[in-house]
Amino acid sequence: MPYSKDHKHESRIRILESAFALFTQKGFEVTTIDEIMAGADMTRGAFYAHFPSKSQLYQEALVHAAEKTRIRYSKPEKTTEKSWMKVLLRGYLHEDHIQQKNENSCPLAFLVTDVAIREGSVRSAYTDAFRNMTQLISRYAQGAAAEKKNVMAATSMLIGAVAVARALDDESLVGELLDNCKAEAMRMLGDGCDVVTCS
Repeated sequence: MPYSKDHKHESRIRILESAFALFTQKGFEVTTIDEIMAGADMTRGAFYAHFPSKSQLYQEALVHAAEKTRIRYSKPEKTTEKSWMKVLLRGYLHEDHIQQKNENSCPLAFLVTDVAIREGSVRSAYTDAFRNMTQLISRYAQGAAAEKKNVMAATSMLIGAVAVARALDDESLVGELLDNCKAEAMRMLGDGCDVVTCS
């Protein structure tokens, strides 16, 4: 009896999430299809029913993760764009995000060096995710009248701060880096206050 569409969709999501977790920990080259499928609690034989290649899976895992990042969460009603942006920045530049303690790790920060040596289709997916993140931040920063160049610079700084923080082994330095970037991001986006202390 063939599997239902829902079952196939759920299986595909499990593979995507297993793959993203492994790619962010080990990189594309070292991660094997066997590991990905074991992480999804499935057999290797099921892989090709969902993806034609590991490279295609990498690209789709990046897109899937980008669609799940907290920065894409809908703004709650009765919340201003500016205050929601502060909430998002606190979550993005937080130790839990750096340590992957939540389910919404940003592929832009977690895969940045790995993507740089992948083929064009993967880099195109990364470029689209970066462009989308910039547009979302621009939308939330509109109340602060942030200039486009500042939004792009702030977006790049956020991604870079997370990527660098993941590589550091000094917790106090990580905390200092994240706090300084939060404050600088808010300044660049037009608020002029410290995101740690401003309400």
